[in-house]
Amino acid sequence: MKVAAVAPGQGSTRRAVPGSRLRPGILLDRDGTIIVDHGYVGSIDRVDFIDGAPEAIASFNRAGVPVAVVTNQAGVARGMYGIDDVAQVHEYITAHLAKCGAHIDLFLFSPYHPAGVVAEYARASEDRKPRPGMARAAAQALGLELTTSWVVGDRPEDLGLAEAIGASAVYLGPDECNRPGVWPFPSLAVAAPFILERINA
Repeated sequence: MKVAAVAPGQGSTRRAVPGSRLRPGILLDRDGTIIVDHGYVGSIDRVDFIDGAPEAIASFNRAGVPVAVVTNQAGVARGMYGIDDVAQVHEYITAHLAKCGAHIDLFLFSPYHPAGVVAEYARASEDRKPRPGMARAAAQALGLELTTSWVVGDRPEDLGLAEAIGASAVYLGPDECNRPGVWPFPSLAVAAPFILERINA
């Protein structure tokens, strides 16, 4: 079963209304996209924001584009931290983004991994990227058309997710990415204007 957490206290979170028109959204990875990937970030003392990421998210918010975080958190399955720790990190991210005039409409995370040591989460799951479970949950919650949405991340799993749902993909990081249909950028801050230009075209 998927584990999801809505940004706490987020009054502007918009839910899908039955019969309403579907819209494009942005599905962001967390570690390596919004915050520095220190490896298994399960506590707020290990959260460092990547320069320009909050401002990029704020630009999506101003444009009225829904933003969801979809993140694999195998540290739960591996017994390195718990579900409550993930929620606490997301609350911390939410509070920091609010100071920057930004918000995440929905946080989704997958605690599963086949090599886990915590029995409840030690298995494969449709909710673990690159499988499409989290993206489909975001689409249902926020009224997204996945084929016109964008997946942004720094790992092959993010590119695989984009391919699985037919979305456009942005790869973040210093390494070259020559995969067809993938746009590489050094950071979310640099990628944001490119994404918005195409969403609003």
